[in-house]
Amino acid sequence: MGIENRAGMIKEKKPLKIAIYSGTVPSTTFIENLIKGIASEHEVLLFGKRTAPIKYRSPRIKIYGIPKNRILNVILTMFRVVKLLILYPTRFVLLWKELKTYPERYKRWYVLSRLVPVIIHKPDIFHIQWAKDIRQWMFLKDRFGAKLVLSLRGAHINYSPIADVELANTYKELFPKVDRFHAVSKAIAIEAQKYHVDKEKIEVIHSPIVKTTFDAFGVFEKRNMDCFLMVSVGRFHWIKGYNYAIDAVKLLKEKGVQVHYTVIASNAISEDILFQIDQLNLTKEVEILNGLPQHLLFESLKDYDCLILPSVEEGIANVVLEAMALGIPVVSTNCGGMAEVVTPNETGWLVPVRDPEALAGAIQEVAETPEKEIQRITLQAHEFVRQHFNSETSIARFLDFYEMVME
Repeated sequence: MGIENRAGMIKEKKPLKIAIYSGTVPSTTFIENLIKGIASEHEVLLFGKRTAPIKYRSPRIKIYGIPKNRILNVILTMFRVVKLLILYPTRFVLLWKELKTYPERYKRWYVLSRLVPVIIHKPDIFHIQWAKDIRQWMFLKDRFGAKLVLSLRGAHINYSPIADVELANTYKELFPKVDRFHAVSKAIAIEAQKYHVDKEKIEVIHSPIVKTTFDAFGVFEKRNMDCFLMVSVGRFHWIKGYNYAIDAVKLLKEKGVQVHYTVIASNAISEDILFQIDQLNLTKEVEILNGLPQHLLFESLKDYDCLILPSVEEGIANVVLEAMALGIPVVSTNCGGMAEVVTPNETGWLVPVRDPEALAGAIQEVAETPEKEIQRITLQAHEFVRQHFNSETSIARFLDFYEMVME
């Protein structure tokens, strides 16, 4: 069905109540983009802990969050319980039966504070953003007949169930009951099938990149400096592979290639990384910076000659898509779905995982590549991301996807 025809038909239908659940309000950038896009046609309900103040322009976005303050949480939860009992006594009974399945008193309260606003407002579709949350919300389908949608993203599918047998068994038990799945890449859609996901229920929809990111594109220009500046962005976690990037810096230093590597991370640096930097005598070559708001991050990225993604596993890393949209050269490991966006000699440089030598070689190649050639590759990367990851196309596909869920 064409987007124009679909949009016309939607107007004749009653807007859906769609819950986008990530556990926190506000959520990550790409989930926030989804929320705003879906609100163009449907009512969007947000549940979970409120971690920061946020206001949305659209009146269709409704926040029913949980306060960080414990006293406020108790007061609001009790008010909501009374409201549920008065307005929807049948729903209250079903909720009470669900709570009795939790033996510990504290756990019951924890679950109650999260469930009661959802039961009051009862969405048509409950879209879970992180797979590990699946068990907590399965009762919405079992007791209330809500449609459950689950996003298949990075760590929750690629390695968490491998490291946790109980989690893997939970997936195998519950995934067959989910109505539809959204996968961020083809690779992760294939991986999820190990846990009894019906491939016919999976829709691959890329994470939406907003227009303002593409508008910030700049033609790449080589700086007249001796030192090649590289950057990685992401939390400190072994899956991000920073140790391999630091090993690559050591190899480049030994070759006489002057490089400086910056890691911009939202969490505290891990001791093993600090130890590695010190042991390899790279305190001048490696710098750690605190995370930045997105608009400041984008401005900062333009100061670097290359973005490095040394990860062991990913879905499709949003930071790579954003760098490509901005016009920054990208060197990525061939993990998860990264080969779906980074094509050697076309949109970037792709190297094997856990291979510092290959990573160092690719970095040196970027440093030695003529400016016009890098401009060709970064422009192709920009156009590729604009075509396949723009928010208009992604949101339109999500709107179609939710229609299929209801059908």
